Amino acid sequence: MKRADVVFSGMRPTGRLHIGNYWGALKNWVGLQDQFVGRCFFSVVDWHMLTTGYNDTSKLVEHGREMALDWLAAGLDPAKCVIFKQSDVPEHAELALMLSMVTPLSSVENNPTWKEQLQELARTKAGLATAGEATKYEENKSGANYELRTYGFLGYPVLQAADILLYHGTKVPVGQDQLPHLELSREIARKFNNAFGETFAEPQPLLTPTPKVPGLDGRKMSKSYGNAVDIYESADGLKAKIMGAYTDPTRKKATDPGHPEPCPENPPGCSVFALHKLYADEAFVTKRKAECMAGQLGCVACKKDLLGFMEPAFADFRKRRESFAAKPGHVEEILAEGGRRARAAAQQTMDDVRRAMRLR
Repeated sequence: MKRADVVFSGMRPTGRLHIGNYWGALKNWVGLQDQFVGRCFFSVVDWHMLTTGYNDTSKLVEHGREMALDWLAAGLDPAKCVIFKQSDVPEHAELALMLSMVTPLSSVENNPTWKEQLQELARTKAGLATAGEATKYEENKSGANYELRTYGFLGYPVLQAADILLYHGTKVPVGQDQLPHLELSREIARKFNNAFGETFAEPQPLLTPTPKVPGLDGRKMSKSYGNAVDIYESADGLKAKIMGAYTDPTRKKATDPGHPEPCPENPPGCSVFALHKLYADEAFVTKRKAECMAGQLGCVACKKDLLGFMEPAFADFRKRRESFAAKPGHVEEILAEGGRRARAAAQQTMDDVRRAMRLR
């Protein structure tokens, strides 16, 4: 009998989320919980955080709680979905071990994302400018306290596959750039099925629009770049960040023609205009683009308009978040109950896996 579709997704607990996280994933999750009521599993994947952040776990629990608060304030409802911590369900580790038995070493060694993340992590740790410098730095880190080339980091795609397959996840919300990640999970499911019989459905991508959310400096929004706008930003903090956001360096006067979209004159495009696309309506965006290109409006005025669109949404979010945070132990109770629900489903899956592998 065909199983009902199940949605699985997770986020690494890095603390409070920024608006790139919201527009890129969280907003979509809120919609999915209404479409697949009771069949969405959203996990704080704290073991995944260890794959690159094992050297400092002092704030791991705190960051997980802060992220869960953001989820609740954004609209995730534990009555409609399962919200839980990965580490509260030890079956994730057990299934990852079982799946590792059928996963070719070449599949993880040739994972382009792993290589890219090694370079990016090295750049961040060493403050280097180029990927080439980062590769050289990373390869010569012998004797350092923080080693990037670990067994856990290399094998993170296997744990990722276990996260999805443990709940018989059939729908995984991803952007176009994340399809290779999911294909490896599908490959691992096929390998297991070929070895032990049909146990898992191959998870399918649930392609979601991922709007461009640039950082305040024109680069990709990232905490590591220090260019992010938190979704729990205070009114003063939001104003300071937006008024300092990157626009168009070619404009010396308000009457100079602007370049709001990425182009040779302004390769990153204007961060303020990109945010208008998210927070203003289509008619306003069309009008503002024409005004900017004609030099009819200065960047300061444009930033003030953007604040007018953003602040009400941020004020509503702050109010909801503070109401959840004001209840002692409330987030912990939600995560604990979600863990119990997730583990019940996980244990059923592992019973099937053990039987398929003739371990019982």
